[in-house]
Amino acid sequence: MLEYRFTVKDAYVDINGVPIFVVMEEPIKQKFQELLRDLGNHQLTARIQKVTDKLIISVFPKPVLNKPRPRINLYLFLATIASVTFASYTLVSAIDPRLAAAFFSGSNMEIQVVVLAVSLIGIVGIHELGHLLAVRHHKMDATLPYFLPVPFGFGTFGALISLRSPPGNRDQLFDLGISGPIAGFVATITVALFAYLTAPLLSEQQVLILLRANLLTSTTWPNEPLLLALMTNLGVRVVPAGQILVLTHVVLAVEFGALITFLNLLPVWQLDGGHIARATYGDRGHVVTALVGVYVLYLAGWLQKGYWVFALMLIGLMIFSRRPLQGLEPLDDVSPLSTSRKVLYPLALAMLVLCFFFFTF
Repeated sequence: MLEYRFTVKDAYVDINGVPIFVVMEEPIKQKFQELLRDLGNHQLTARIQKVTDKLIISVFPKPVLNKPRPRINLYLFLATIASVTFASYTLVSAIDPRLAAAFFSGSNMEIQVVVLAVSLIGIVGIHELGHLLAVRHHKMDATLPYFLPVPFGFGTFGALISLRSPPGNRDQLFDLGISGPIAGFVATITVALFAYLTAPLLSEQQVLILLRANLLTSTTWPNEPLLLALMTNLGVRVVPAGQILVLTHVVLAVEFGALITFLNLLPVWQLDGGHIARATYGDRGHVVTALVGVYVLYLAGWLQKGYWVFALMLIGLMIFSRRPLQGLEPLDDVSPLSTSRKVLYPLALAMLVLCFFFFTF
């Protein structure tokens, strides 16, 4: 199978019984992916590496994995629906009656709870759907999303997908990393548009009274996502003179969507941004970007005030990842990232900036 596609210069079995093939240096990206498909039919896989001045391919059996247990995914999803709905009810019911009268005239509180819960679950679900589409497109082996319910805050810490086999090359690793944030970012923008288009218009006098009663707050970037600040300045909705557009609790879902997009895009280890950085810069470059990402967290106040959030995130990474503090290595780490994906990389940086805000909880 190797000689059909590669010029084999040498072959031997190492001390661990692994067949090793030294092949001639040439463009190998497409050939190696075809080899992986052939080997997969025999429950084998391979890895290609550059060792000193040699290009070597090692062939080994596919690891025996436990069968997926989709019931666990289902139970966690149902538990997350319950916890997010409970959190939404807690947030909406805590609204002062004077605000509720100004905001929700002609509506009832149950509808507001459903709107907030659907927005929160929708952002998380669409983020994970993006990952699933990338996994299916590249025929990678991965679990269904594990949703993470919590009984406080927004009712969830998001969701995780566990990759059951390494990506074939840097292109697949890049697609795996960027697909979720793009989908989640689009969902966040959609919820933000909904928040602006359905927000009540109050008179300046009403707003002044509510501000004096400490029932409303006025926030700007960097205490809110840059995305919201831009949408306000761009005039997404026309506001008549003498009135003020007041965003309701739906904006909490927007902030949550920006939060998970920002955190996931940080170029740190097994986060989505870590996959993107590992695919773009390689192993050594990924170490540098990871340190930069941690420093950004420090500047943003997340490490000082939100340490418990990251403690839980690290625990989750260690549970669902075999290499929690290292980048995910593709089977073909020799072939460079495609030009089209290098062009797409600034989009990840743009989303990171648009979703950035200082920790204020």
